[in-house]
Amino acid sequence: MAKVWDDIMKRMFAANPQHFLNWLAPGAVLVRELSPLLKTRDIEADGLYAIIWYDKEVILHVEFQRRGDDEMGKRLWEYNSTTGINSDMVVMSVVIYLRDEREIVDSPYIQRLPNGEPVHAFFYQAIKLWELPAELFFRPGLEGLLPLVTLMRDGDRYEIAEAMIERLAASRRFDLLAFAYAFAGLTFNKRHDYAWLTERFAMYKKEMEDSWTYQGILQEGREEGREALRETLISLIAMRYPTLSDLVKEQTRLIKDISVLRQAVIKVSALQTAGEIEEYLLSLCDDATKN
Repeated sequence: MAKVWDDIMKRMFAANPQHFLNWLAPGAVLVRELSPLLKTRDIEADGLYAIIWYDKEVILHVEFQRRGDDEMGKRLWEYNSTTGINSDMVVMSVVIYLRDEREIVDSPYIQRLPNGEPVHAFFYQAIKLWELPAELFFRPGLEGLLPLVTLMRDGDRYEIAEAMIERLAASRRFDLLAFAYAFAGLTFNKRHDYAWLTERFAMYKKEMEDSWTYQGILQEGREEGREALRETLISLIAMRYPTLSDLVKEQTRLIKDISVLRQAVIKVSALQTAGEIEEYLLSLCDDATKN
């Protein structure tokens, strides 16, 4: 699920990049979005943006994390230094944590020699949403961040969520309301809270479903579910019959229908021999073509 939340945050940033800049680098102006793919290794940052800040062009690097990560400092340093070397520009790195679910590593990230002497000290900004007051994103110029208020301090109060919903609905930002619904589900996760949340958003269901953000979130969920089933099927077969590993990868590569993959996991679990499984896998070609 981590990738889903990353993708939602990236979509929200793309919808209102200047509002994020007003928060992270007040006074900065977006110049262009840069490719998140870093050249020296097969790694990808969540977001890289060329901005003008204090009359200088610099790069803003943003990472979105649902929870803490012991390797976060090292990862940020790697992204930052690689981007700086590739672009010959100063890079500002920020990580935004959504939930207080694991220990957060603090800035700076320091690499030391065996004798304890530091050789690299990398400073970055770590933002913990739950420590920020919910009213912050109600300020002018930050409205694009309103979907995050339920993750902030006091964001679990009904009146805060209600004010956020009313503000977005009044401005007809149903694209942001779809984001808000997703994030609110992380906070209002008890049965009575979830019932209230569902009922409150229900009146905007049609408008949210028509928004590009809702369709994007839905598609991300489908894709992640499909990949999870594909990996389950590959692992299931590789464990029992390693010689069929390449075949299962090839046969499932083109399957888009999640119900076909779900049925395949059930079917393969019931088959007894390598020959039966091989025959069944070969028949999946027809299902992939049909779907």
